[in-house]
Amino acid sequence: MTSTDASTGPILGGPRNGRRLRVRRPAAVTGAAFVAWLTVLPLSVALIVERPVWGAFSAAAGLVLVLAPVAVSMWAWRSGIDVTRDGIAIRGLFSSRTIAWKHIDGFAHGNEGVAAILDDQSQVRLDPLKPEHLPQVLAIGGQELRTGDDD
Repeated sequence: MTSTDASTGPILGGPRNGRRLRVRRPAAVTGAAFVAWLTVLPLSVALIVERPVWGAFSAAAGLVLVLAPVAVSMWAWRSGIDVTRDGIAIRGLFSSRTIAWKHIDGFAHGNEGVAAILDDQSQVRLDPLKPEHLPQVLAIGGQELRTGDDD
């Protein structure tokens, strides 16, 4: 099993016949959130303990300042794309959506990343998937690579 983060490459491996692609946010996002947490911790503790402005408002503001970087870390750790033979799972902080391969007509990519084109012609963005991951995504799904020029 190969394990790297999304900034350097995919995470491969899995229980079913060994083929799975996991693409997550770069570890730098979690690192930045940790640094932000360390930075706001003294201010938030002062707001909660000292309550310099309007008592309850200061405590609430201090709590939000502490929890915001933690929420960003959790989002960066959980959100991403999982590709298996069954389909593509899009994971967020509190949600998950799986799209079966039979409902995916193709992929579009451009400056804003990669999107799956569904059978109803709607598009679903696949953040943090990059165009260079597409051949591996198609291989895992048992799909073939076709360009728009193939008619």
